[in-house]
Amino acid sequence: MNIIQTYLKKQKQVTLKSALEDCLRNREQGKAFVYKKYYGYLMAIIIRYVKSDVDAEELTNESFIRIFRRLDSFNHLVEDDVLEKSFRSWIGRIAANISIDFLRSKKEMTSLEDVAEGSLDVPRVYNSSNLEVDDIMKLLDSLPELQRVIFNLYEIEGFSHDEIAKQLHIPDSTSRTYLTRAKQKLRMLYLEQHKIREEFK
Repeated sequence: MNIIQTYLKKQKQVTLKSALEDCLRNREQGKAFVYKKYYGYLMAIIIRYVKSDVDAEELTNESFIRIFRRLDSFNHLVEDDVLEKSFRSWIGRIAANISIDFLRSKKEMTSLEDVAEGSLDVPRVYNSSNLEVDDIMKLLDSLPELQRVIFNLYEIEGFSHDEIAKQLHIPDSTSRTYLTRAKQKLRMLYLEQHKIREEFK
């Protein structure tokens, strides 16, 4: 029993801070910890932009390469309770940027004609339905590529319209218009889906 207790005392509890310090020293155990802990998180971000699982896996791995290369620019010398949140935000932006670069290289983001925001008719949505995550993902997947990307960047990743405009090389007014269109289309799709469910009850 004493041998086990001695062994457990020698085992250092791995924390995010210690893992990041190991990564900065190019130690594999730190990289392995970060990779295992955040793989699912980054994959979930990327799959919102890229529909192909194979592409999403490749971009997730590319995100980790970029994260480890740029880790010295991330401030990890903060309180533990703040570190987790700020690190997730930082790597999430890297993953979103990589996804956008990938879409731009594939030229999958097609333009839409400009429409003034005020001219869009927005149907009402009542919050009485219990949509599952899969249902929400299907709704997002049905949006045109550029609308989906802008919706993800603004509503989920927290980018500003100015940041989105710079990233996608579009005017910020266009970003606002596409976001409004995305919300309008999501509402319409939601209402259609909700109506179908009501009919089958």
